[in-house]
This record gives sequence, structure tokens and C-alpha cells, in this order.
Amino acid sequence: MTGLSGVLLSGLSGLRAAQSGISSASQNITNANTPGYVRTQVILAPHTDLGAGGGVDVVGIKRFAQAAQGASSARADILNRAQANFGDPASSSSMFGLLDQFWSATSQISVDPSSTLRRGDAVSLLQATYGEVQRVGQTIQNLISESDQRISDQVSQAQDLMNRIAQYNTQINLTKSAGADTSNAENAQSALIDQLSSLMDITVTPNSTGGVQVRTGGGALLVGTTAATITYTPSDGNFTSHGVIQLNPQLGSGTNLDPYLTGGSIKGLLQTRDQDLPSLAEALGGFSGALGDALNLVHNENASAPPIANMVGRQTGLLSTDALNFTGKATIGVIDANGVLKDRLNIDFDAGTIISDLSSATYSFAGGAVGDLATALNSALGAETPAGSAGFSNGVLSLNGGAGGGLVIQQDPGAPSDRAGRGFSHFFGLNDLVSSPTPMFFENGVKGADLLGLNSGGEIDYTIRDTAGRAVATRTITIAGSLASPTATWDDLLNALNSTGSSGLGDFGVFTRDAATGQIAFAADPRFKVTMTADTTQRGGTGVSFSALNGLSEASTAGRALTVTVNAAIAANPSRLAIGMPDLTAALGTQVIEGGDNRGAAALVAARDSARTFAAAGSLTAQSTTLGLYASRLGGEAGRLASDSQRSADGAQAIATAANDRRSKVESVNMDDELVKMTTYQNAYAASARVIQAASQMLSILMNLGIQTAV
Repeated sequence: MTGLSGVLLSGLSGLRAAQSGISSASQNITNANTPGYVRTQVILAPHTDLGAGGGVDVVGIKRFAQAAQGASSARADILNRAQANFGDPASSSSMFGLLDQFWSATSQISVDPSSTLRRGDAVSLLQATYGEVQRVGQTIQNLISESDQRISDQVSQAQDLMNRIAQYNTQINLTKSAGADTSNAENAQSALIDQLSSLMDITVTPNSTGGVQVRTGGGALLVGTTAATITYTPSDGNFTSHGVIQLNPQLGSGTNLDPYLTGGSIKGLLQTRDQDLPSLAEALGGFSGALGDALNLVHNENASAPPIANMVGRQTGLLSTDALNFTGKATIGVIDANGVLKDRLNIDFDAGTIISDLSSATYSFAGGAVGDLATALNSALGAETPAGSAGFSNGVLSLNGGAGGGLVIQQDPGAPSDRAGRGFSHFFGLNDLVSSPTPMFFENGVKGADLLGLNSGGEIDYTIRDTAGRAVATRTITIAGSLASPTATWDDLLNALNSTGSSGLGDFGVFTRDAATGQIAFAADPRFKVTMTADTTQRGGTGVSFSALNGLSEASTAGRALTVTVNAAIAANPSRLAIGMPDLTAALGTQVIEGGDNRGAAALVAARDSARTFAAAGSLTAQSTTLGLYASRLGGEAGRLASDSQRSADGAQAIATAANDRRSKVESVNMDDELVKMTTYQNAYAASARVIQAASQMLSILMNLGIQTAV
């Protein structure tokens, strides 16, 4: 009887196994066209009792699933939009097209230099060019903010997916321990994993007890027994410091998830926000500043008709106590209402004197400070008839030629004045065509022994991270103590910045000052990323900070795309456009300002094709080229970034498509295979039923035999 009961149990196990197989095949057939469905297959194993065969066991339902890797087009999408905002260089409405029209309009002034209409056209086109630069610059900043907000949104989405994946882990574990079918829960979990993989690259490892472990490609655990916590707070506004994606901040570890991401849309958005767009913004800012500086170089040598009586310079960031640090000579021509040269004021920076050709009077600025020069200029101009004046206040030098006349400033042909590569009028921006409220260039001419002049209490804040993105230190350089002393120098600040330990950044990089230009730069140790997060310093009443004077922040470099524009005085009165180039070497009493002089206009146009040196700016490397070619390279750089990202996205999409094809061959339902399995399980069910029927008949016969024997 024991053997007969074993036959019955074997048949019953066969019935159960066949039923599971039929159910699995039916489910596969029903969901053949369900997106994301993964086919299931019954896994059978022989059941043994003390070595003897005892039927068949359903070991489990196997899922043929693979971890999917998302292929994001977020980076390509944003960079394509950034490039589109630059416009087609051939289009007349793009900033490149408008700039070409400005050059053309300026060259047309030569046809009729006295035409106010032609000058107005040129000024309007230059305004339109800078208006388009500002529009594109702001668009890039908006795209940076959009990327930042999308990072925040996708981190929240990823957190929700991780929580649900962890919940399914619990459900699968409990269901599996009860010996029930977990395939439905695993299918639902697989769909969530696919969604998560599009946000960040992940690897999925099955747990022996059911469910999965999910890690980033860099190894950070996202889902184990429970889900990790990831958070991100977006920033708002231009040139703000962005935070990092925090991993398990509730544990107080402060782990940065960013370096553990090697793919997915969040990684693409991080690269776009932190590298691609800022690099493009800096290149645009560099172009904006370089164009303005090139035009100002020429415009400061030119003169309008009539000449300007009141010259107000640019914001230099200098103080009246700062050393002049000029060499060479410059000439100020004092012109009367008829354009006649009345006097020449010859400035000799090496001798520290101003000498009037008319009176032979000498005015000394031997003290060598900016304020000393302003005082000497005020005395020299005050001695003219009518009396003029000069002054220097809060970083701005101004000259006034007196009533009814004007001033023209030019370089000495034999020994041109120079401070950090710019002449007297050019450096102080006394006749600028293009202006900015903050320094347009950063070759400031400061010497190490010059007085620091930063107001007491200002701070420069830095955050330092290692190559894994972990915050390792913060540093604050405060203008206090010896740095706030009236005798503190730029070398003192450089020493404070480069000090080691907790007071400076010497352990993470080095600050250097260019002896030729005075500009301070920072080179980080390759093991660290050093970011300036705030700068509240200010030089006197100039409003210019340490970083703005030296171009050490995005606001000062990329920000030029938003702040540089046509001089407001010229925009309001195009007759102030300087298109003449008077000869200040002429004899006193000679008419040097004439309405028909077009040499200055030709010089402005020639600035387009004159070779000059451009500093590195974002994605544009340092180079010596013409302004026209530099503009073309900026447009090409925007296109290159967009096309490279698009090719990368297309390549990744092709790989993802191939991977999904391979995956579908394993996971997808084949109707013919499932029908064969259905038939097989039906036959197995029938066979098991016949085994049970045969065993039942045998039991009946044996019981009948036993009764007859008893009788």
C-alpha cells in the first residue's frame, strides 16, 4: 500500500506541475503584446523521498530579464537648443549677421562721413549686435537653470522609483517564501527598473531570497533591503553656485552621488549644467569683451566732429592711491569750437610730467599715484581758456575740456603709453564706444607691492571637493587684521590665499600673479576641484571685487555677455561716434577736426581683420587671430558642442536599440513556443490523471481482493 500511495502522490504532483505550466503558458500568450511584459517559464525538478522517486516539484517561475541601461538625449536636446539660439551665421538677424552688417555700415560712413544717418545706422547695428549677444547669453543662463531644475525633478522621480522597487523586494521575498508565484511582482518591478535606468545608469543583482539589489554604475547602493535616500535642492538666478545630489543625508555622511553616476539623463544634465553650458557662456562672454575691447582700442584714438568736451571713463576698479604703473607718452589735444588745435598737453609717464605746448607750463605727478595724475591733469586743463577740469572718483577718471571746445587723446607715435598692454585713454576708457559697469578685461596692471585697498570685512569663500565629489574642506579669506591694514599689498593677499593649513588654499592649488598684466589666476591641484562660492570684497567705493578685477568668477567672465553694450552717450547721440583721426602733431592753430575725415571709420573696420591675442575663454582656447575669425570660431564651437552631443546621443540610442533587441529575444513571448508548451503541459496533465486513475483502479482491485480473502 505504501508504494501505491507513492504512485498517487506522484500523479498529484504531476497534475500540479502541469497546471502551473499551463497557467504560465496561458499568461505568456495573454500578455504577448503587453509592453514591458517578461515571459515566464516553469522550472521543474524531480521530487525524491529518501532516494526514491516521488514525482515532480515546481522549483519556481524563472524570468528572463536583463538590466536595462537608459540612453538619454537630455544633453543633446539642451545643447541643440543652445546652438539654435546662436542662429544661422548666414542669417541677417543672428548676432554674426548683425555684426557683419555693422562692419558694412561703418565702411559706408566713408562715403559721407558727415552723415548723421549713416552714423546712426552703424550705432544701431552695433546695439542690435550686443542686444543679440545679451539675448543668447541670458538664454544660456536660462538653460543652465532649466538643467538644474530638471536634475531636481528627476532626482525626485528616481527616489519614487527606488521606493517602489524596494517595496516590491519585500513583496517578492514574502511571496517566494510562501512558495507562490512571484512573476507578476517581478514584472512590475522590472518595469520600474527600466524607468530608473533611463534616469541613471544602474546595475541590478538578484537577491537569493527574492528581489534585487540596485546600484549605480559607480557602485553606490540605491536599493537593498530598503531604498536609499537621494535629495537635491535646485538653485535659481544667473551664476549661482549649484549644490550636489546628496546620498543618504539623514545619516550625516554628506555623500555626493554625482561622481557615482556614469550615465543616464541625470548625468547628462549634470554635464550640461556644469561643463557644456558654462563653457559656452564663458566663450560668449570672452567674445563680447574682446569685440568691445578691439573697438575701444581704435575709438579711443579717434575723434568725433565736434570733439567730445566731457570724457567720462570706464570703471577700472582702481583707487586714487594706486600706483599708475604706466610707461611711455600720450598727448591730449585741446580743440576749440571750430576744430582748431589750441594746445597740446604732453603726458610723459616716465618723467611724471604734463607739459603744455602753448604755455610751456609743467605739471608734475611725480608721486606716481592715479590721484596724482588726476590732480596734474586738473591743473593743466584748468589753465586752459576756457578752463577745463579733471578728476578721479570711485575708479573712474573724467576729463572736461571746458565750454565750447573738446578733447582728443592719442598715443605718442614714438613711445606709446602702456599699462598692461593698453594705452592711457584705452585703459581708462575715456572715449569708449563699448562699455560695461564692471571690468571688460582683466589685465589690470597691478604690481605685487601695490596697496591692496580692499575694504575691511569682505570675504572670499571657497569649497573644495576631491575627485569623488566629496566635500573635503571650505576656506574663507577675510579682509581683516593685516589684510585690512592701509599698508597691506597684493603680495600679502597672494600669500594669504596660498597659505597652507586651515587659513588658505595652498594645500589645494596655487594662486599666481602675471607680472606683465597684474592678473591673478588660480591653478587647482588635479586631485581637487576648488570652487569660489562667494566674494563680498570691494575696493573702496568702486563696487569692484577681487574676483571681478581678476576675472576669477563666472559672473565676471561669462557675465560680460550680459553687461557689455554700446556706450549710453553714443547710443543717445550717434554724432559722438568717433570716425575721424585728427593729426595731433600738426602745428597749434591748425584745424584738425573736419566733418569729412573718414580715417577713423576705416580704422574701425580694419579692427575686424587685425590680428590680436585672445585669452582662453571657456571652450575657446587662447589664440592669436582676427576678430572676424574669432567670431566664426565661436559660432563653430556652439555647433560643435551640439553636433558632438547629438552624435553621442545617436550612438547611445543605437546601442540601446541593439541591447533591447537582444533582450527581447530572451524576454519576449513566442506564440509558437508557448502553444507547444501548452500542448505539452496538457498532455502531461492527462498523463498524470491516467496515473492517478490507474492507481485508483489498482487500489480498488486490491481492496476487493482483501475482502474476498477475508470471506
